[in-house]
Amino acid sequence: MPPEIHAAGGGPDLEGLARRAVAGDARALEELCRHLQDLVYRLALRFSSDPEAAADATQEILILVITHLAEFEGRSKLTTWVYTIASRHLLRSVRGPVELSVAGPEPFADWLDRNLAPDSPDHFDEAEYRLLAGEVRLACTYGMLLALSRPLRLAYLLGDLVGLSDVDGAQTLGITREAFRQRLARARTVMRGIIADRCGLVRAEHPCRCDRQIDSSIAYGILDPRRPVFSTLPGAAAPIPAGSLSAAARELDLATAIAEAYRSGPQFRAPERVWRSLQRACPALTGPHEQADRADRSET
Repeated sequence: MPPEIHAAGGGPDLEGLARRAVAGDARALEELCRHLQDLVYRLALRFSSDPEAAADATQEILILVITHLAEFEGRSKLTTWVYTIASRHLLRSVRGPVELSVAGPEPFADWLDRNLAPDSPDHFDEAEYRLLAGEVRLACTYGMLLALSRPLRLAYLLGDLVGLSDVDGAQTLGITREAFRQRLARARTVMRGIIADRCGLVRAEHPCRCDRQIDSSIAYGILDPRRPVFSTLPGAAAPIPAGSLSAAARELDLATAIAEAYRSGPQFRAPERVWRSLQRACPALTGPHEQADRADRSET
């Protein structure tokens, strides 16, 4: 395999890999897709809060990237171009049950208030308690994103979490810079309304605590202690300590401080099944179907 191409900053030269891939270098295309799949998966997971839906969307988006790669003209960063394809696909995707379960910011905030236990649960051992509290933290912060409308959600994800400028964000969503800034401002307003005077992650004096939502999350079927949703994903790690968010909140607007929870949280990776499905869908990319089929059979 040829050595990996690196950009001046030390990271992979995705544009160089794309040029090689378009010229027919299958190894470059494979390397490019491996770099892109986690980036796409994290966007899809934050958008849907559903690992299965995110995995399916990642595969579909990567196939679109592969089939349209020759159309990339280099007028922007390759990642911006990929985010454009991903955003259009996600906006068109069917709303799944997880997304439909969040009726909006007010019902979401009301549910948190009504189901906050007066004390931390004491019927779990220490390891289980920590796992479940972390799971609630991830489920709540990801669910919070679902309280945003889809256009506002993507603007918030691209602007505050991915860090795109208003120029790149507007290009990605196919809107004007002013429209992108307005969407981002509205998204921050909604997020601020959920967090303000409530979320203990960003300010210690706020009442809501992740561990005090464990029992209600179990009772409503949001959390299954035997099958945590986020804690078992590839790349899962302990969420950002609350103290780091509190420090950020003292210096930043609450809506931008909570973005630190997403940026500094687990760097989820695409499940292996995404790559195996991509192998089957694009055999010229990674070899014959038999390679993926053998991988599937080895897990059964």
